[in-house]
Amino acid sequence: MAIAAPTVSAAKFDASQIEALRKQGKAQQAYDLAIKYREQHEGDPSFDFYYGIAALDAGKLSEGVLALERAVLTTPRNTQVNTRSRLELARGYFLLKEDTRSRQEFELVLATNPPQAVVNNVKKFLKIIRLRESEYKSTASAYVEVAVGHDTNINGAPDIASFTSPLFTGLNFLLSDNSREDDDEYLTVTTGGKLIHPFEPGKQLILGADVQARFNSADEDFETETWGIYAGVKWRVEDMSFGVTGQVQEFELGDVDNRSLVSLSANMTKRLNKQTNWISQIQVAQLSYPGADFRDSTLYTLGTGLSYQYAMKWRPTVSGVVYIGREVADTDDNTSRAIAQRNFGGVRVALQVIPTTNLSVSTSVSVENSHYEGENLLIGVTRNDYLYQAALSSRYLLDDNWSLGGGIYYTRNDSNNILNDYDRTRVEVSARYTF
Repeated sequence: MAIAAPTVSAAKFDASQIEALRKQGKAQQAYDLAIKYREQHEGDPSFDFYYGIAALDAGKLSEGVLALERAVLTTPRNTQVNTRSRLELARGYFLLKEDTRSRQEFELVLATNPPQAVVNNVKKFLKIIRLRESEYKSTASAYVEVAVGHDTNINGAPDIASFTSPLFTGLNFLLSDNSREDDDEYLTVTTGGKLIHPFEPGKQLILGADVQARFNSADEDFETETWGIYAGVKWRVEDMSFGVTGQVQEFELGDVDNRSLVSLSANMTKRLNKQTNWISQIQVAQLSYPGADFRDSTLYTLGTGLSYQYAMKWRPTVSGVVYIGREVADTDDNTSRAIAQRNFGGVRVALQVIPTTNLSVSTSVSVENSHYEGENLLIGVTRNDYLYQAALSSRYLLDDNWSLGGGIYYTRNDSNNILNDYDRTRVEVSARYTF
């Protein structure tokens, strides 16, 4: 956040000594040195500047802000000296959590067209201020995203033309075109919004909605629409945060209602240290399939994991989650148990790096095993699946509102039921506007 620093006007005051101590991480020593000059030089904008930032670094926030306020008031507007002093004053207000005044000072700095490095750092502070504001006043946000891509298997179907069944020896069953692997280009439009309303200190009510429509280039039978609404409560207790969220979601396939979901989830995040968080979640969901009641089920999931951010270049963050669950069919017969009743468990590992202030890159791999409890009589097996997934994606921020994204996503479902054995690759690019 450096702009050319003001020159020292008093011969007996050596600013370079304070700066040297600050760069060495000796904040208290820098402050102690500045104090020696205070009686003689207080009111001199050059001294007040260095004294103010030394006080901020040493944790003397009110003292530092007072000195920087004097420096701003006694230097000409929009000069480098004034801008640098105002920048540090904005940081002081930020540390005091006087977010309104901090935002005003940061915006005045941006109005002077400072170097890009300063602009980038100021925007980071403004984003944090916006997040903090959601703790004490209502905030709202929304987005629109458009993505185009290619999907090698839009219907998640096997790459076979026929199969045989042990129930009908010597009879070969042909699969229809809709039951076989089909690739296509697609366009996806997604929009949504969220409202955060604090109702008590440290407690927030969250309301939101998302809608997505996917249009295929050739195959309209597998075009999809998804909409969902959710409401939740979040609260914090010391180094732990908690949340409870309810969600309703509807999924349409080819303009026909395909699945309804109603879920309730609870999560907990505990900060173990400055770089490590422990995250746990439990969820209960009711799945309903209009016109196919034998598929209806209740889903229970429990997961836990850790995330760790390395204090190094690109700020890599590694996370790992393990989870177990059970899906119980609403109808107690063999057909329903073969399709909708299972025990499952899995693991997911992810890595995110931030090479520049505007670019983030993420990758993840996961594996899940599902063992069903009813025999598929047509195929002659009790289904057992291993679902492997891998993803590589990135997002580039063009400005405060626009961002570009891209990714490649691979799925492999290795199943002993030939009708559920498939792989799928999806590649897409996207543009998002947030407001």
